[in-house]
Amino acid sequence: MNNMPDGDLFVKMKFLYSSFTKAEKRIADIILTDYESVCNYSMADFSQAADCSEASVMRFCRKIGMGGIKELKQELSAVKNAAYDKGTYKIRSSDPACDIFKKIIWQYKKTLDDTLVLCDENFEEALQTICQAGQIVFYGVGDAYTVALMAAMKFQRLGILSNAYSDLSQMLVSASTLKKGDLAVAISYSGETRSIIDSLKIAKENNANTLAIMHSPNSTLEKYADFKIFTATTDFTAGHDEIARRTAEFAIIDTLFAGTIVRKADTCKQQHRKSIQAIIDNKN
Repeated sequence: MNNMPDGDLFVKMKFLYSSFTKAEKRIADIILTDYESVCNYSMADFSQAADCSEASVMRFCRKIGMGGIKELKQELSAVKNAAYDKGTYKIRSSDPACDIFKKIIWQYKKTLDDTLVLCDENFEEALQTICQAGQIVFYGVGDAYTVALMAAMKFQRLGILSNAYSDLSQMLVSASTLKKGDLAVAISYSGETRSIIDSLKIAKENNANTLAIMHSPNSTLEKYADFKIFTATTDFTAGHDEIARRTAEFAIIDTLFAGTIVRKADTCKQQHRKSIQAIIDNKN
């Protein structure tokens, strides 16, 4: 984690936050709210401020990839721009509408930038699997279904058999019909939606490939996913996490869609043009 770009340490802490112990969450809260003071802390100061043992501080440092408090303080000292931790972009009742709009746009951009930090080899593996899939099913509940539905529509335009499901019975039935070479994609912010978990589990039991697009690491859904793509959340304030969280999921779907077009150019580009032309020709 050396030469870490500004703010990436905060991204990783927020990403891992749900998996932290109570003591580790207190440590993270101190860093996220007052990182400048932490730069001057001794180990004793830190453990006292977080009301935990020095051993807990060391375990936290290792969990986020630091060798110890010295390395953590060095990384924090290098941070030049952490405005989102200072509350600069919090939406307030006194904000004019245009200022709220600017802050929403900033939250979108920050969510996408932070999600990019979490990008790893799972992205490439997921893309390769999609390119070889016999059919793809997308599962989502609530507003996650809007992402699933858009994904299915996009891949249908490439001539790939694709469907999206939100109803429990339909998800379970579709999962039971999948086979080796097919792909089930689960979209769940928490990774704990029971209907999504059960559907992905059945798909995996039928030897289909499984992909989970989610925010929370170490969730139940992750156990049944061959590939995991994680999204980041910029703001934990009540209601704020809901503003931009689907933005990253849409971007992930568009990335996999665009990648499929160029990887399977011989078949997908032509089919995509035919699909778009069919829509144009039949519009009233």
